[in-house]
Amino acid sequence: MAINYQFDEISLSGLKRDFNTYSLASFRKDALAGLNVSLLTIPLAMAYALLAGLPISCGLFAAIFSALISPIFGSSRHLIVGPSNAIAILVQAATSEVMFNYYRHLTGTEWDMMAIQVLTQLVFLTALVQLLASIFKLGRLVQFVSHSVIVGYVTGTAIAIVINQLYVLVGIERQEGVHSFYERGAYLLTHIHQAHIPTLLIGVGSWATILLLKKTDKRIPAGVLAFALASAVVYIFDLASYGSELIPVDPYAEEEIPHVMLVGNTGGALQLIPHISLPYFDTGIMNDLLPMAFALGLLSIMETTSAAKSIAASSGQRLSINQEIFGVGLGNIISSFIGAMPLSGSPMRSSVNYHSGAQTRFAAIFSSIIVGVLMYAGADFIVLIPLASLAALLIVSAANLVNYKQFFLCLKATSHDALVLWITLTSCIFFSIEIAFYIGVICSITLYLKKAAIPQLVEYDIDDHGELVNINPVLTPAHKPIRVIKVEGELFFGAADLFQTTLKAFAEDDTSTKVIILQLKNARDIDATACLALQQLHDYLKNSGRTLIACGLMPQLWDVLSDSGMVELIGKENLFLFDERHPHLHMQRAIHHAKSLCQPPPAEEPPAEDVSQINPAVTYTGL
Repeated sequence: MAINYQFDEISLSGLKRDFNTYSLASFRKDALAGLNVSLLTIPLAMAYALLAGLPISCGLFAAIFSALISPIFGSSRHLIVGPSNAIAILVQAATSEVMFNYYRHLTGTEWDMMAIQVLTQLVFLTALVQLLASIFKLGRLVQFVSHSVIVGYVTGTAIAIVINQLYVLVGIERQEGVHSFYERGAYLLTHIHQAHIPTLLIGVGSWATILLLKKTDKRIPAGVLAFALASAVVYIFDLASYGSELIPVDPYAEEEIPHVMLVGNTGGALQLIPHISLPYFDTGIMNDLLPMAFALGLLSIMETTSAAKSIAASSGQRLSINQEIFGVGLGNIISSFIGAMPLSGSPMRSSVNYHSGAQTRFAAIFSSIIVGVLMYAGADFIVLIPLASLAALLIVSAANLVNYKQFFLCLKATSHDALVLWITLTSCIFFSIEIAFYIGVICSITLYLKKAAIPQLVEYDIDDHGELVNINPVLTPAHKPIRVIKVEGELFFGAADLFQTTLKAFAEDDTSTKVIILQLKNARDIDATACLALQQLHDYLKNSGRTLIACGLMPQLWDVLSDSGMVELIGKENLFLFDERHPHLHMQRAIHHAKSLCQPPPAEEPPAEDVSQINPAVTYTGL
């Protein structure tokens, strides 16, 4: 089914249409889909908050309040937004680095409160990036980021999530400070003997339960059931400690202190009502947060557009990419006012929503409302969930992040794709996660510009109808007065030097050439540097008594040549526009004009004799 994209449209016409055509049957289907999505969202929202190193409420508030706003202003009928794995790992890297560099003296509740303040500034900057991108209609710019970057970054993120959550799963304290995931993995391996057995058993049991339930039926809320089972085991065997911080076991104590950590240990009682306030703003940490905000905004845009497109491929719905970005940006504005995590499109939850029979965007709205109701109704249960169970869910979801078919496709497609994938993946392991993202993007763009900066210049012969034909080295004379060169590709500043050097080589190769014809029908994105190269070629040929002709000029190319003064320099008589009605006419006219330039000038006739100067005697004698 065809997909239609309206990249420049931002309006509420879609919401109005859904509202005006809404029916009881649509409500039933949307409500059921919303319920299914909410049962999947609750454990994931808590787990992503844990992954980001934030209170559980930061993830739940994003899934309730912020995710309620985005579908209202978006365009997709099935897209579900909320916290995500990749977004959470970026948030964790950003907030932990800022907290370690500027606020390491804080502890306990003060640390948590300041971390949320830093989060609000980060999310607000991210929202500004997304809103500006949607207002100025820059949604299509994400297409310049190679898919190999996304595959490599997602794979690296999955590895980072597993390394991070193994600490929680086995009950080992993390290293202090900010370290690469390679160092964290090495530290974990060397301290694995410190694993707390009850915590490890709870984590492994939850992991096995989730896998078993998902294999049985994907529609089963595996996370919720695993949490309930783990909480029951902890309660029955009295394995929990209720301190506010993780306290390592004292090896000299008379009896072992049980310390299976619960959600309630991460920051006191679960916050049920968000505290609305202006986002925190500190110029001192702006330089640290702004690059991370750009990375978050770009990654969120790519995840959102990818999820929306994948669903639209099945539903055939008309999408507005910029409006999707606008909706997510508004949702992140709400997050910055309530201390919630940033939003991103979720392919998995969107797929569940679509296959559950969702008819309109109200299914996403109902999902957020149901998450809120269940959160407030089950607050006493939520605080009893073991953190090891959340870690098990994150490890399972991290494994599902990696699309192995796409991974091996990128490896086998081209050497450039494989290089970008490996650079991005290894950067995630050995560098900070946000730097790894930029390394992948820069590498991808660099390789693209390298290829784009090589225009194709191929010499052709011309048949009697003015069509280009391949040169036959046997039949083609070594020296030709007219040479036709077809130019294809980008002619921006990056390609200008090679363009000029190649053309000059054609001109110097054969001094018998009188006219060079450039066929520019497939040349694109000419700029001032390329115009300068054409000017220098024209001057070089003119000084040696030769002529430059350009044909197949498209309207955009003609405008650039006209505005830059190249039309007057080369001469309108040497320029021929492309006519769609007569696709070969421009070449026929150029060849005809070139032949006329190559013809020698007509020989001068001797002057007529002056009769008055003739000798009369001779004249009369002749008579």
